[in-house]
Amino acid sequence: MQHLEQSGNAVASLQSAIPLLKDHMKSANIDCVAFPDDGAAKRFSSMFEDMGLEIIVCGKTRGDGDVRNVVIQDGDADGRHIVIVDDLVQTGGTLYESGKVLKEAGAATVSAFVTHGVFPNQSWRRFNKGGDRACFDKFWVTNSIPTVTDQLPVEDGVFEVLDLMDLIISDLDHYSSGYKL
Repeated sequence: MQHLEQSGNAVASLQSAIPLLKDHMKSANIDCVAFPDDGAAKRFSSMFEDMGLEIIVCGKTRGDGDVRNVVIQDGDADGRHIVIVDDLVQTGGTLYESGKVLKEAGAATVSAFVTHGVFPNQSWRRFNKGGDRACFDKFWVTNSIPTVTDQLPVEDGVFEVLDLMDLIISDLDHYSSGYKL
């Protein structure tokens, strides 16, 4: 058994921020979860099995030249209140294209959730009201990158920052392993 000296260090093993999203889905009347690709579906779809929701999987196809198109590979968006779930967003091209395709397929509302909002060069501005990617009714992101989320304009109602603190504390409270503290 390894021994960690008491140094004030903490070992976190946070597995997912999906529980934060699930708390907000009910109040937003979300009845469908979509994933922008197979990878996200494989990572996260099992976390929603207890909710009895429609699942949609999108995917990229190559068009002419470097053009990539997002299509719905599985599921039905018609009349649904959808949240697209992924682990992180940078510039958000695939997320935006997925949202656009879901709306074109008849979704009543489309929101997005990402745990890590990287948003280089303030690319979040494009999703804000009036931006060229303003297709989401709600855009949830955790405060895992506070230098970014502290800049998000939550007053316009599109962005909502979900605080990770309670999940982290719970994770630390329930941490168990072979380490002796």
